[in-house]
Amino acid sequence: MSPAGETGTSATPPRVNALSQGGSKLESTPNSRGASVVSENINLVGIKVKEVRPWIQRDIEQAKQCKADAMLQALLQRASCAPKTKQPELLQKCLKGVLPVCNGQVSAGGIPSSGIETALKKYACPGVEPDFYSPFIDATNIALVCLEEIKIDGMRAPVSTVDMIFQQNDMPMYQTHQKAKSIRKPDVVILPLNSACALFEDEKGGKKGKQKDKRKDGQKRKDHMDKNAKAKPKKLPWKDVLACIEFKRKTKDIKSPPSSYIVIDHVPTKPEHLPVGHFKAEVPTPGPSQTLATQPASDTARE
Repeated sequence: MSPAGETGTSATPPRVNALSQGGSKLESTPNSRGASVVSENINLVGIKVKEVRPWIQRDIEQAKQCKADAMLQALLQRASCAPKTKQPELLQKCLKGVLPVCNGQVSAGGIPSSGIETALKKYACPGVEPDFYSPFIDATNIALVCLEEIKIDGMRAPVSTVDMIFQQNDMPMYQTHQKAKSIRKPDVVILPLNSACALFEDEKGGKKGKQKDKRKDGQKRKDHMDKNAKAKPKKLPWKDVLACIEFKRKTKDIKSPPSSYIVIDHVPTKPEHLPVGHFKAEVPTPGPSQTLATQPASDTARE
């Protein structure tokens, strides 16, 4: 799926600043990729946070909620040839279009989509969080390369300058913004392929690391997926990151993938969120003075 822009990365769109500090303007964190996602089912009462920057607090307060299907519909519309036009059938059309990839019937660059099922079976096995990174990265990277072979009427062609790839990180990343140093440690990041490869080429050092890569893009991607996509880069610059992924999932009782897929109406899981006990944290009962501001769920994704 192509991003909305025609080039690699872009700055965070300007937002209305709802808060101010001593009359100074609060600015969004530069290149803040997926910074605020809020679930109506997550109770934050009793969770201790050392410090929340005012611009992050503002992003959380202004976050909106929508159902998964509405979110997918909005993202697909933005990546379509007519992003300003409502296309109610777009989601169903795209789901049907990608079935060959899901069912292991597509191969691209020497990478068969049947590998997705193998990776998901490993992902479904019980284990601890770090065990899930590798199969998740394998499944998503195979899907990305095979989806490029799928042509869907009304959807834009992939943007070659981006060529996204999932990369394990789980290492601290630093950024200075408004004279404050922020630290993040995303489990997995999405990067342009060239940026991901450059991380490990630089680590080699010397002439080898500076030589021009003459491999074709398909072979370059396959080599990186096999050798480095599941390794931790030592110095990942925040400016290269397209999105961050944090793992929060059950450590057991995950169903293995089916042998084949068909398109049906979306059926939400019950519950649609992880229980608080998953985090093994004690959450005190809210007292009379503690109230939660709730935001009603919406089926409509907002621009």
